[in-house]
Amino acid sequence: MNEDKLNPLVLKMARDLMSVRSSLPLSVAVSVANYKMANICSQMRIKVDTKSGYGSSPANIYSLVLAGSGAGKNSSAGLIDRFYFKEAFDYMEKDVYPKYKQRAIDKLLKEGDERPLHSWVDKLSNATSSGLFAYAESYQLAEVGGINLEIDEIGNAIISKAELFEILLTPYDTGDFPPVAKRTDSNSMSISGMPVNLYSFGNKVRLFEGDATEIAFMRLLAEGYGRRFIFADDTSLPERRTADDVIREMDLGEQIADKRATDRFYIKSLINRDNLNKVLTFDRGAFIEYATIKANGDNYILDHRGLPEAVKSDMSERNFKTAKLAGIYAFFDSSDVITKEHMSQAFEVVQESSKVLSELVKVKPLHERLLDKLLAEEKPVTSQHMLSYPFIPSSWSKKVLEIVDLAKQLSSEKGLIWDEKIRSTVTYYRVTKSSPEIEEELDEIDNLERKEKLSSEQEALLELLYN
Repeated sequence: MNEDKLNPLVLKMARDLMSVRSSLPLSVAVSVANYKMANICSQMRIKVDTKSGYGSSPANIYSLVLAGSGAGKNSSAGLIDRFYFKEAFDYMEKDVYPKYKQRAIDKLLKEGDERPLHSWVDKLSNATSSGLFAYAESYQLAEVGGINLEIDEIGNAIISKAELFEILLTPYDTGDFPPVAKRTDSNSMSISGMPVNLYSFGNKVRLFEGDATEIAFMRLLAEGYGRRFIFADDTSLPERRTADDVIREMDLGEQIADKRATDRFYIKSLINRDNLNKVLTFDRGAFIEYATIKANGDNYILDHRGLPEAVKSDMSERNFKTAKLAGIYAFFDSSDVITKEHMSQAFEVVQESSKVLSELVKVKPLHERLLDKLLAEEKPVTSQHMLSYPFIPSSWSKKVLEIVDLAKQLSSEKGLIWDEKIRSTVTYYRVTKSSPEIEEELDEIDNLERKEKLSSEQEALLELLYN
């Protein structure tokens, strides 16, 4: 990701986060900034006229950050609120939404409808399907506010909350929630034009363990839903820090919060009546950029046969994803139109996302990964040792043997040398491209077994002779 091509405000936010969280990579910091900006746009119901056939679409984003534990996802979101968004969110909660809520309640009472309306929240987490709809209905009736859902671990969501996740993915294009047949509330209503932002983290170790989670995640991408996400991959390595480093970061955080007061009040000023339901349009340069991204994506598909379905969907639709993010940037520039510069800034993020997605879909089946790992091992290993590999669940003490059998078959197909030796009821596995080295190492195991056998036989003979 080229810093010079990023949106200036996004880069400013990202650098502030990285200065107080030294372990935070640029891609993650940018994702946090983009999501929070999209959150503000959802409260104001900002839309983008993309000329895509959908009409005006919400300026929203679905973000998925691939990062391990300790990446600072929660603390960075809290910090950027303090630095940039606190006044805006406080204003929405205490002044703006209560007025619109009361107006909606008064209207409902006149109609003989006594349904309650939810109070405004800047984010939802661990929501149920019914809870999500309830908030969406409240915001629909109040005519202000939007859904912003934060999921701490997408791997759990796609398994334990598959229905909720499907509902979330539906309104990306138009903001429309189709009626759900399972709902029994006679007052339930259809929801249209509701902005939904999704911010989720995924731990690659958990996503690619070869179990049901991996299957569900890869299916999610293959079915085209990957085109909706902006992906970021944390490939950084944590650095050692001293107590002084931690104290310095804390002190710096307080200093940044003081310095960004002007930015916070500017963002708060964007929440006004004139901006509510604003529809942003392309200027000529942005429209050409939009068409260029679309044409290049379609041509890439034609020039590269056999692409994974997830990559094809992403390349075909990333102009749409770029336009949504560009609309967010235009809104924060207090602009009524999206310019070519906004599109270029957004495309820098989306282009990086495409690279991450293309690497994700290259993940090999479990037995292929096991074969590669065995090829890289310097010495024979046991099935127990294989349980330490990050892509094999540690609980698979028996099931791992099924993967071993598949890996063995694949090694034969590839002309590799697969060797198994049993010593003291323990099986040792080794795969190599050439035989001399493995034969020597396995011969050592055989010799050791032979010596131990001879020793035990000699002891038995001596015991027989002298007793």
